[in-house]
Amino acid sequence: MSKQPERRRRVVRATAPAFGLLAAGLLVWQGSYAAFSATTVDTNNAWATANLNLTNNGGTGTYSAATSATFGGNNLKPGDSGTTCLTVKSVGTSAGTLAMYESALTDSSPSLGAQIKLTVTQAVTATDVLANCAAFPASGVTTVVSNQPLSTFPTTFATAVGTTPIATGTVLEAYKVVWTFVTAGTPTDSLVMGKTVTAGFTWEVQ
Repeated sequence: MSKQPERRRRVVRATAPAFGLLAAGLLVWQGSYAAFSATTVDTNNAWATANLNLTNNGGTGTYSAATSATFGGNNLKPGDSGTTCLTVKSVGTSAGTLAMYESALTDSSPSLGAQIKLTVTQAVTATDVLANCAAFPASGVTTVVSNQPLSTFPTTFATAVGTTPIATGTVLEAYKVVWTFVTAGTPTDSLVMGKTVTAGFTWEVQ
C-alpha cells in the first residue's frame, strides 16, 4: 500500500485547523470593515405658492375686496366735474405689477360715456387716503391717464393704465380720480339729457 495518500491525509488534518482559523479571521475582518459607514441627509424640502391680495377702501376707512358708488354725480350738466380718492392696499408675499382698468360699462345711446372723461393720478402713500383726498401725496405722483372717456377706457390688464411695480408686504397705492362732463356742443349735449352711464373699475396685480 502506497504511503503517499496517507501522508497527504496527515497534511490535510494538520493544516485544516489553520485554514479554519484563517477563514474565521477573514470573516471577522470583513464584518468589522463593513461596520464603517457614513451618511448625510437633507430633509423637509417643501414648495409653497406665493400670495397676492388686493383690497380698496372706496374712499372710506374700511377696506374690502369690493366697493361701489365711489365716483360719479347726479343732475349733471356740461362743465360739471368732481374729484374723489381711494386707496388700494396690496398685501402679498410676492412682488408684482399693479394696474387699473374698466371692468364694466353700461352706456346710454347716444353715449354719455363719451362725454365723461377721467384724469387719474396715483402715488404710494404711507396712510389711508379717503374720498376727500386730504391725505393724497403732494410728491411722487404719476398721471395714469388724462381726459380718458369712459366709453374708451382700457378694459383688460394687458391694456390697463397706471401699471406700477408693487413690492412684497403691505403697500398702499392712492388714486385720485377727477371726472369732467365735457361739452360736445349743440345738439349733442341736448341729446344726452336724462341719460345715465355706469362703470366699474378693477385694480389687478400680477
